[in-house]
Amino acid sequence: MTNTINKQLLDNISLVLKKSLTSDATLADLREKQQAGFEAIFTKDAGFNCTANTFQPYVEEVADEFMLWQKNNDQQLLISIVKKIEQLFIVLGNFEQSYNQ
Repeated sequence: MTNTINKQLLDNISLVLKKSLTSDATLADLREKQQAGFEAIFTKDAGFNCTANTFQPYVEEVADEFMLWQKNNDQQLLISIVKKIEQLFIVLGNFEQSYNQ
């Protein structure tokens, strides 16, 4: 079971990373045009420890927590990781949709 969870988490983190690279490039372009003036992708109550105006730091936080989970298999940490991945997928998907329209 743990191997299956490990693989699914790794696959999802890899996918989120790819999407975040594209979205961060788009955000950089929007900032050059002064069309992206926000301070953070997520609000403070979203469950992330970091605060950033790009997706990369959030993905790094999830990846760091994933590596920690691989060592200790803590159930609460797993729940936190899954919730953060879900939030990243939702926000990245919404961003891609709104920018591609």
